[in-house]
Amino acid sequence: MNELERINNGVSPQPLASNNSLSSLEIYDKFGAMAYGIILQILPQPHLAQEVLVSVFSSPQLQSCNSYPFTFAACVIKLARAKAVEAKRKLTALVPANEEDAVDADSLSPQNIFELAFRQGFTPDEVAKKLNITKSEVLRSFHDFFKSYRNA
Repeated sequence: MNELERINNGVSPQPLASNNSLSSLEIYDKFGAMAYGIILQILPQPHLAQEVLVSVFSSPQLQSCNSYPFTFAACVIKLARAKAVEAKRKLTALVPANEEDAVDADSLSPQNIFELAFRQGFTPDEVAKKLNITKSEVLRSFHDFFKSYRNA
């Protein structure tokens, strides 16, 4: 049962305070694989992904997940993604990508537009500028991407 179903059924979600008693190792055991999978999607180099994973679980921001308004897992996902995107940006600053990449029909697919935003960390405005399309087209592509997953 997901979080929304719990709310609609009047079942209270697991209290976040219960995570206060977990040690860092227990938190890692429970959420480490999930966070590593997310990091690998953004940083496909296992060695770098492992370094980011360590920074996620040694981060003082992880302790703030106890007061996160949703689930602890959602907070870990958000933190893992943020750390991976930050690491990727630092890496690309050292080795800049070719900005003159040709825009073809495939790069305008909803999947590729979502990849630019989620895995590469570009904002919708940056994606629009990079692909020479409007921000509303980027947002529509996000909608189409999620719609295709619902229908799959």
